[in-house]
Amino acid sequence: MSTDAPATVVVLTALDLEYQAVRAHLTGLRTRSHPAGTLFEVGRLAAADGGAGVDIALAVTGEGGPGAAVLTERAIATFRPRALLFSGVAGGLKNDIELGDVVVATKIYAYHGGKDEDDGFHARPRAWEAPHELDQLARHLARTGAWTDRLPPGRRPPPQVHFKPIAAGDVVLNSRNTPLAEQLRRTYNDAAAIEMESAGVSHAGHLNRSLPVLTVRGISDKADGLKRPTEDATWQPVAAAHAAAFAVALVTRLTGPRPEGAEGAERDTEAEADAVNAAAAPAAPAARVAAPTPPAPPPASDTQHVIAQGGAAFGVLKGDMHLHQGVPVPAPPRRTWSLGPAWAPLADPVHPLWQPGLTEPEIEEEGPVLGLHLVPVDEAQRFDPRARGTLMNQLH
Repeated sequence: MSTDAPATVVVLTALDLEYQAVRAHLTGLRTRSHPAGTLFEVGRLAAADGGAGVDIALAVTGEGGPGAAVLTERAIATFRPRALLFSGVAGGLKNDIELGDVVVATKIYAYHGGKDEDDGFHARPRAWEAPHELDQLARHLARTGAWTDRLPPGRRPPPQVHFKPIAAGDVVLNSRNTPLAEQLRRTYNDAAAIEMESAGVSHAGHLNRSLPVLTVRGISDKADGLKRPTEDATWQPVAAAHAAAFAVALVTRLTGPRPEGAEGAERDTEAEADAVNAAAAPAAPAARVAAPTPPAPPPASDTQHVIAQGGAAFGVLKGDMHLHQGVPVPAPPRRTWSLGPAWAPLADPVHPLWQPGLTEPEIEEEGPVLGLHLVPVDEAQRFDPRARGTLMNQLH
């Protein structure tokens, strides 16, 4: 097993002729194996500007989505690539797309999902969008035409590049009159090509931290049942070569220098993002002004002072209020009503008597009686602790 550095990009194909079309662009080929036995070839793709180039890992998945998904998983585990491309041939679904044209998938439809009932088949579509960066680089590459330098010699004019959805499922479609063809027209009528592997490949990429995956297909037939027996031998190699030329050109664009102005635009974007983040950041809190410290309450006394009204007495000791009954406190002489209490110290400690839950006075005295009622309050009615010192001074 080779100890080479991981390849930057993986390119997968379904057929051997597709594999050979990509392999023709690589040099310095060596093998790399997966523990389960899958063999990859790793080769150097020369940069168009004569630069250092990039390593590409190449493998054949075989036909169909399940096998392609498994080998995609193995390729990702082996190489940890920056991106993964699938290159190959496909059947065309649109009359304005010619044989040999290239279709770059803007999304992949997995068209087999659905529910079959008495009134027909009800599709449950699933799709994977093309990664934005790869899509943008591919469109720029198609506009500039720089990829045509990698086409086999003698192809003039160059094929057209179409950016359209591609439908993928485990059926070879070769008719425009089957239930499947009707389902595609009814449910996936923007699909421009049909093939068998890309749904599995896209799903595997999605499950691997959304690895960027892009499909590039050359159109080798019209999937309409009208091709002659010799057309596959004629058009499949051509379509595979066109797809491979675009795919490897896209790899060099992905791993090489950005298009002119991209770095400056990226710096501008970063500066704008920094400005937006700075504006959105919460302002630094203003210096907090310390609230005035409330006066400290006087030290608690060890002597309990009792307020006596008639035969009932109330005392305060270390901030706690107590109700006393049967305390030998001389009653004040009868007089007119006065709010002024009489204060008298106690020689001996007394035991407080608490009487919770009173609704009517239960202390029968001829003289006035001071009643203390404690009731639950909500937060808005709680006692202001800053007034505690004043109250303590009054009670001592």
